[in-house]
Amino acid sequence: MLKTFYRALLGLSIAISSFSITCILMFFYFGHDLPDHQFLKKYHPPEGSRIYTNNGDLYRELATERRMFVPIHEMPPLLVKAFLAAEDKNFYYHAGIDAFGMVRAMVMNTFLTNWRENPVGASTITQQVAKNFLVGNQRSFARKVREAIMSLRIENALDKDRILELYLNQIYLGMRSYGVGAAAYTYFQKPLHELTLGECAFLASLPKAPANYHPIREPKRALVRRNWTLKRLKEEGIISNEDLLKAQQEPLNVSEVQPLNQASYAGELVRRELIQRFGESVSYKGGLMVHTTLDPDIQKLCEQSLQQGLEIYDKRYGYRGALERFTPAEMAQNIWLKLLQQKIRSLTAFPSERKKDIAVVLNVFNDYALIGFSDGRTEKLSHSNTQWAFPVKLNGAKQLGHILHEGDVIVTRVLATECGEAINGQTLYCLDQVPAVTGGIVVMDAETGVVLGTSGGYSPEISQFNCATQAMRQPGSAFKPFVYLAALEMGYTKNSIIDDSPIEVVLGKGLGIYAPRNYTRRSLGPSPLYVGVEQSRNQMTVRLAHQIGMKPIQDIARRVGIMNAMPAQLAMSLGAGETTLFKLTAAYASIVNGGKRLYPHVIKRIHDQNGHILFQTPPAFNDHLYDVRAPYVSAVADIKPAVQTIDVRQQVIKPEYAKLMEEMLRGVVIRGTAKKIKYLRETYGLDIGGKTGTTNDYKDAWFIGFIRFPSGKTWLIGSFVGFSTPKPLGDGETGGRAAIPLFEILTKNIIKLYNING
Repeated sequence: MLKTFYRALLGLSIAISSFSITCILMFFYFGHDLPDHQFLKKYHPPEGSRIYTNNGDLYRELATERRMFVPIHEMPPLLVKAFLAAEDKNFYYHAGIDAFGMVRAMVMNTFLTNWRENPVGASTITQQVAKNFLVGNQRSFARKVREAIMSLRIENALDKDRILELYLNQIYLGMRSYGVGAAAYTYFQKPLHELTLGECAFLASLPKAPANYHPIREPKRALVRRNWTLKRLKEEGIISNEDLLKAQQEPLNVSEVQPLNQASYAGELVRRELIQRFGESVSYKGGLMVHTTLDPDIQKLCEQSLQQGLEIYDKRYGYRGALERFTPAEMAQNIWLKLLQQKIRSLTAFPSERKKDIAVVLNVFNDYALIGFSDGRTEKLSHSNTQWAFPVKLNGAKQLGHILHEGDVIVTRVLATECGEAINGQTLYCLDQVPAVTGGIVVMDAETGVVLGTSGGYSPEISQFNCATQAMRQPGSAFKPFVYLAALEMGYTKNSIIDDSPIEVVLGKGLGIYAPRNYTRRSLGPSPLYVGVEQSRNQMTVRLAHQIGMKPIQDIARRVGIMNAMPAQLAMSLGAGETTLFKLTAAYASIVNGGKRLYPHVIKRIHDQNGHILFQTPPAFNDHLYDVRAPYVSAVADIKPAVQTIDVRQQVIKPEYAKLMEEMLRGVVIRGTAKKIKYLRETYGLDIGGKTGTTNDYKDAWFIGFIRFPSGKTWLIGSFVGFSTPKPLGDGETGGRAAIPLFEILTKNIIKLYNING
């Protein structure tokens, strides 16, 4: 018996020794080339840049991943406990590896579950940190051993709170969100400290399989998983039974989050400047906090007003036809739904707020057409809601069959979004189309150059080219006020007589004769100078330019920032040069602010991850006088720009001349080419002035106008309409017809926003 005991003891000793030697060998074999983990002590995860509006609301994110680092001491204790209860209840008691949990998982995977399809996990939070940061997620025995070794090393090097902080800021929680801070905004649009118990439990339920518990695609599974986490909190004694029952009744109030890096013209404007200043890596991963001048309400109105104005122009030229047409065979086989679902994304893209959708014409009747949508719905498109699409030249009865045919893939829009609720509970649809024309709009503060809102086209999903900042186009008659300003500086007065009769100028040997004519083809004869501005007289303007010479006109164009090197040609006096909407609008601001040069800008201040100011538009006297040309502070230097306390804006026009030209711009609205919006002055008591602009062959249409509110604040609204590749807009498509509607729509929306009653 004793011999047997010693044999057993010897065998056990050998087994233990063998196991120990094996563990030591495995430790050295798998652990000798593991990466250095010391960097985790000071590691700060890369964060995307966040762009904010002027009231602090998040406007856009610029990132490859949604991430927002939050220190552990700033996280709600309930949220932290929810993750511990769901993921690693023994976190504060083990040394990086939970031996009991490993045995439990081994037993359950072997005997109780189909481990190949749904294995029970045994990884601690420390092991997940090791996996996420250091050893990767390859599913193999070697990786698990390396992970365990690295976990022991991490536990030896870092305290528990730091390990937990790394985990909660690195873990993937679905919808491209990494870490709890980003996930709180992604799912609930709120910071961590505002999360409810149910919301904390939901976030804690996600690490296992975020895609399986997507709250919009898999709401039932997400709710079950959330409630399981709540039960774990109750089992751990963290919440009461009353808290459990109350939290289980909480709905998952999750809405579709805006796509990361969602396209917008204003956002793209900021993105370009960030990359220009800091480079792409810092812009996307440096965690910059970018505070812009954009007013969220005005920005939204700019986008909507430009879209609506372009649609008004577009519909004047009728229906361009179906986007695509399915064959009779495809319609007969009743596979239109599958075809539509396959092609809908490639057909076109719309701004979401315009409520447009693509449909297929299934049948055409006298009073309506039956249309089908990609979700399988069928609706009626009334004959009365297609009237704009019928050709003007069409005589006799206007039947739906003239414009719609079975198999046509068409654009529709919900009428209820414009005229209130659907009639008798029925949603009404009208035939629509995406404008072929484009344009730009900007709202700018006249004293500072602050851009409150802007849009550079119908939809960035269709074209990312920004017509407000990138399009170099001829301003046409919108340039004329600066010709007349040059004349005022040379001693002319607003009542100086200029002959408005046909003019011919010999340009030089072999260059021919320049003989511009008025738009109306009529001449007024000798007329006061201000009439040339109000009535936009070409002959008067060229004659005046010929009298004073092109040099003073070149000079003023440079001083106000329209163009730096304008050719000394008479055609330039009629706006034959090229500039952008931003530059032209800022030049008009110099007229209405007393002659000060402005530099339009969208970025107000930029902070790094630690709150250090990298760039700031220096604040100054009266909170609106500053030099926006101040250089950016280095992205690597912790330097704060000095506060400016004096007006450093350059005086580029004498105040008395600027005031005279402002009066003439007012006359354009009262008596001249923009008198169609005179009612805005009279009805709402707003001081409004501006100038229309039209180029040869009606290729470009402009209106730059100012609004002075009762408070004294003055805004400039610049609008432009034209095709991406310049071509005629159509006969009679002047600035007064094509561009003023953009100004008019936006101004009326602003009046409604601020409840201005006159």
